[in-house]
Amino acid sequence: MGVSGAGKTTLLDVLAQRKTEGTIQGSILVDGHPLPVSFQRSAAYTEQLDVHEPYATVREALEFSALLRQSRDTPEADKLRYVDVIIDLLELHDIADSLIGKVGTGHGLSVEQRKRLTIGVELVSKPKILIFLDEPTSGLDGQSAFNTVRFLRKLADAGQAVLVTIHQPSI
Repeated sequence: MGVSGAGKTTLLDVLAQRKTEGTIQGSILVDGHPLPVSFQRSAAYTEQLDVHEPYATVREALEFSALLRQSRDTPEADKLRYVDVIIDLLELHDIADSLIGKVGTGHGLSVEQRKRLTIGVELVSKPKILIFLDEPTSGLDGQSAFNTVRFLRKLADAGQAVLVTIHQPSI
């Protein structure tokens, strides 16, 4: 947690092994061992910006991610069933068949719904280790930010490791 420019995103990028610019020194160790090469495939990362195909439905966006990112050994029916699990977990069932829409047009998903979809797109990939979230409450009003943190708490309670940067320490 910290103010803008404090390095929260940079830290998250380095930990997620996504930082490719600048000078990065040191080692990331887990239980005294370097991260395995497969680490990036075992983790999910949600960026601060919510970028989605505006003409897709919520369900289509989640299914697209699940079909492309889960193991090829997982049957398609299992992948699609898991999409339903995530829709329920993130309470997206009422908007599952709604178009995502474009930001700022007044049509499509609200900012909070887009944030939940962004989280869902990563969750349907079934991250084995960890989900990184870069300021998932950014741009949300107090109640929406609280709801987002509540969803993240549900994930953690279900056994998913969650690492979050946050701008609003009071949430």
